[in-house]
Amino acid sequence: MSRKGGEVRAYQLPSLVELPNVLRGRVPGAARAIGVDQESALLFFITAKDDLLSFDLETGRIDSIASGVAQAVLGPDQTLFAIDRKRHVVSMAHRALTSWPQPISASPRDVFGAADQRLVAVLPGDAAKPQLRLATFATNQPPATRPLPVAGDAAATRWGDLVAVASDSGVLLIDPLARREPAFVPLAEHPRALAFSPSGHRVYVARRTGAGIAVIDRYEREEVDGVALPTPASTLRLDPLGRWLLARPSIGDSVWVVDLPVRAFVGSVGTTWDADFPAIAPDGTLLTEQGNDIVAYRPDSLKETGRLANAGADLWTVTSWRPRGGYRAALADAAPTTPTADTAGPGGPLYVQVSTSQNEAWSTQMAQQLSRAGLAARVLPPKGPDDGYRVVLGPYPTRDQAEAIGRKLGRPFWIYESTP
Repeated sequence: MSRKGGEVRAYQLPSLVELPNVLRGRVPGAARAIGVDQESALLFFITAKDDLLSFDLETGRIDSIASGVAQAVLGPDQTLFAIDRKRHVVSMAHRALTSWPQPISASPRDVFGAADQRLVAVLPGDAAKPQLRLATFATNQPPATRPLPVAGDAAATRWGDLVAVASDSGVLLIDPLARREPAFVPLAEHPRALAFSPSGHRVYVARRTGAGIAVIDRYEREEVDGVALPTPASTLRLDPLGRWLLARPSIGDSVWVVDLPVRAFVGSVGTTWDADFPAIAPDGTLLTEQGNDIVAYRPDSLKETGRLANAGADLWTVTSWRPRGGYRAALADAAPTTPTADTAGPGGPLYVQVSTSQNEAWSTQMAQQLSRAGLAARVLPPKGPDDGYRVVLGPYPTRDQAEAIGRKLGRPFWIYESTP
């Protein structure tokens, strides 16, 4: 999407080959992309005049949502929230636009979309009460507000049920709805940037003076692990499935890539950091901006898979939305068969695993999205306290067939053998 306006273009990952005739229509000049509501097939963006618009990816229609917008965010259930310069809030869910009856009390420092069409915000203090506040808003309910005794970087889980805030000596974990007491996890070397795992059960913490990343267990409320890095990091980003972590070095224009399941530092590639890139796309592709080029890599090998020249000035958003018929190539081969004693693994059926999470609702939602696309997806329940809810396709009679299906999905996958 060009900052000067014009056509919206779509590109296939990981090759960055343009998909012709997928999108139609033109948009005005854009200043910031907010994201895509996959269910409604709407792309949200803010213009240079601070107007919030939606672009229908299927019809090319443009609609105005709000003007004078200062902040906007998409929630986990695809609810769009927008706050204008007068602190009025509008939200959109399932294409229905709602104007909230009361403005919020102050312009937020940070905003996070939460489940059940709630908005979570870090609010500044005032002359009488300078302390920060954590507030949760809903359309027809009074806000729930909690004081924040620390004032560092903040992050929220995907569902907005927990917020982490850094201080010089540790990380505060606080429930926006006050269903449990806050917990403070002490950490050395001045915590700064924070990122939750997609399931919300881990908090990754960069430190100002210490090399590497600390890992906090939200349930045990303690530091449980770490990730080694060459020097301190200043920014952290995770991919949608929690496989890859991207870290920004304190000095230099590059990105460090970490394989989280094995806590392995893969390597580094050059990139500038902005709202768009670097990023891990839903299919697992690493996207970077180098000079005025957009470059795609395999994160496991850092091998280049695609490049677009003179595209760095445009606005980009990565999404798992596909035009109608986008899964047809995979569907022809994805019909699962019942394994037999001759072909199944010795331990049990073979599945293509696309995600594992401690959050049952998140896993169920992903399985439903895959099922709506025509894939035989299901959720396998945990087999032990350390196991998660696995989103899988299958079962399949042989490992070769399972791997062939996984490669056609265009997203990260693992082969999972279900033991009796």
